[in-house]
Amino acid sequence: MALDPELIVALDERAQQVGWQIGWDLRFITAPNPEYVGVTAAAIDKNDDSVNHLLVVGPRAISDGAVDDIRLTLDQLASGMRHIVLDEDGDPRLI
Repeated sequence: MALDPELIVALDERAQQVGWQIGWDLRFITAPNPEYVGVTAAAIDKNDDSVNHLLVVGPRAISDGAVDDIRLTLDQLASGMRHIVLDEDGDPRLI
């Protein structure tokens, strides 16, 4: 069961809005198997378009409630209840 394209766009826009609010470039993505989704993060660097995004949520199956979990995670990031930090390797990690 794949997501409706309009929902994918809406979730990506929400991720980007939250990302700008918290200082990260966040994206909602679908995996090559469209039944799996996630959120990626990269540091915002206006001078570097080649920044690599890494998964911070997922990939999770849509059938396992991934969309609701992602919405909740984005709300928690926006409210400051959760954060994205750089780990010891310099990669973004959700805490």
